[in-house]
Amino acid sequence: MELHGSRIKLRPICNDDYPRIVSWGKNEEVEYFSGGSYPTTLDECRAWMATALSSRNRVRFGIALGSRLIGDIELDHIAWRRGDAELRVRIGEKDLWDLGYGTDAVVTLLDYAFGVMNLNCVYLKVYADNHRAIRCYHKAGFKKEGKLALSRLNQREIYLMRVLKKEFLRRQFRLAANS
Repeated sequence: MELHGSRIKLRPICNDDYPRIVSWGKNEEVEYFSGGSYPTTLDECRAWMATALSSRNRVRFGIALGSRLIGDIELDHIAWRRGDAELRVRIGEKDLWDLGYGTDAVVTLLDYAFGVMNLNCVYLKVYADNHRAIRCYHKAGFKKEGKLALSRLNQREIYLMRVLKKEFLRRQFRLAANS
């Protein structure tokens, strides 16, 4: 399945994508801002994808610009009865940072989460010093809900943000009406 945004598409991650994904996991700057446990070897990448494919509580896509994989995005910890999930996104190609591709990917996945998956809330955790990501999330409709304790790994402050289905749909309606 592919999901099309205004500039990007979300598509399944395939074996040919693994070397690129591994390269992002090894890049210190990408890793600093993404802060996840992303694969750094091909074997880890295979296991990372196998875990995602075998779980009904996770949806993962590659973010593509044309045929070029530029990042990945997922909904994790999907609680079907409660109707919420945690969002994670990473633009791994640093030459494409600050160009709006992350925002397009987030909005595209939110549209799917609220419209097709019928979720009610999507939340995320972001490092307080990741201003680029916070700007992206605000543009997509997320609001800061609070602060979590400092990360045990690196002593960085973490914000919790969320967007509700009704807020997102209302915002998308206003944006469409103004264009």
